[in-house]
Amino acid sequence: MAPTTYQLADLANFIRRVFALNLPEPVWVAAELGQVSISRGHCWLTLLQKDPDDDQVLAQLESVVWRNNLEQLQRTHGAATLKGVLQQGMSVRLRVRTAFHERYGLRLVVEDIDPTHTIGALERRRQLTLERLAAAGLLDQNRGLTLARAPQRLAVISSETAAGLADFKAQLTANPYGFRFQVRFFAAAMQGLQTSPEITARLREIRRNWPGAFDAVVIVRGGGGRTELAAFDEEALCRAVAAFPVPVLVGIGHETDETVLDRVAYRSLKTPTATAVYLVDQVLQAERQVLRLGQQITQVSHFSLEQAQREVINLSSLIRQQARLNVSQEDSRLHSLERELRLLPAMTVATAAQRIDFLEQLLTAVRPETTLARGYALVSQEGQLIVRPEDVKPGNLEITLRDGQLTVRKE
Repeated sequence: MAPTTYQLADLANFIRRVFALNLPEPVWVAAELGQVSISRGHCWLTLLQKDPDDDQVLAQLESVVWRNNLEQLQRTHGAATLKGVLQQGMSVRLRVRTAFHERYGLRLVVEDIDPTHTIGALERRRQLTLERLAAAGLLDQNRGLTLARAPQRLAVISSETAAGLADFKAQLTANPYGFRFQVRFFAAAMQGLQTSPEITARLREIRRNWPGAFDAVVIVRGGGGRTELAAFDEEALCRAVAAFPVPVLVGIGHETDETVLDRVAYRSLKTPTATAVYLVDQVLQAERQVLRLGQQITQVSHFSLEQAQREVINLSSLIRQQARLNVSQEDSRLHSLERELRLLPAMTVATAAQRIDFLEQLLTAVRPETTLARGYALVSQEGQLIVRPEDVKPGNLEITLRDGQLTVRKE
């Protein structure tokens, strides 16, 4: 028996009735958003389920939020919340009903959304990222760096259209102290799937091409809800910031929720404006410290100068006293020398007279007459004194005594 052949329209109509009979009521479904697009006020979604081990797609269905229902959901949950949830990569819980069209096939029509599911999934992912970063020792690595005392060379990463960027620049430029900042802008997405890879790429660019050129890296964007800030929980981005060799300041515009990026950055500020105020305050504190040091240097200089002046005065007084003492001592010495000089001629003459007397006495003592008077005699022959017997020759010898002479002949 030949198998039954259906017309395509008949089969499609049969499938539509099967869905209508077996899924007459809406159901809640959990999935990941693959693609999200807005067209003519309708929001088109690709729902995915992936294998948690290898990230392979296990199931995929197309869905739509019709314009009138999208407007109702915005009124119910808030436009910002809905915008944050309906982003590529988000985990969502949707209430859907099946709609099979003979021409366009199967589609899920979204009737409601559960934002708490998405926020809960984000928080679980956030906690897991924090645990991994803590295990790697990265949570406090950037926070442990030293920020320059006057951080004025800034690398700013933001989107050109970010509302907070203009506020940040205006606050820096119009600071009431007239401080000047050198700001270099690096464009990156601040929302969505491209946020993490683009900011990470800018960090690599700064590190590779401008090493040591900046005092700090600043990441700023306008305000946003928890889901809009989900990109700042991405592990790859947070690792790049945590390991960056320059302090990273974050001002991504949130009031209560803390992202993982806030946790690993050197400093997290609530808003871009607050970030600019913080930088201005750092420079102000540095200026005040310089002024205090200047005052201390002036005070120390004045004290040292006064002390030196006192020492000079004291030394001058000592020098004058010593000079007077030296003059007095020399004056006394001169007077003493003067007295000695006045006495010196007489003393010299007296000493010379004494010496003459002594010499005269000595001469008298050694005169021949004195010697003869003591009983001695002088023997001479032919006018030569005889002092040795062998010097005597035959002939006459003259012997001189005190009272006369004798002549003796030697044969």
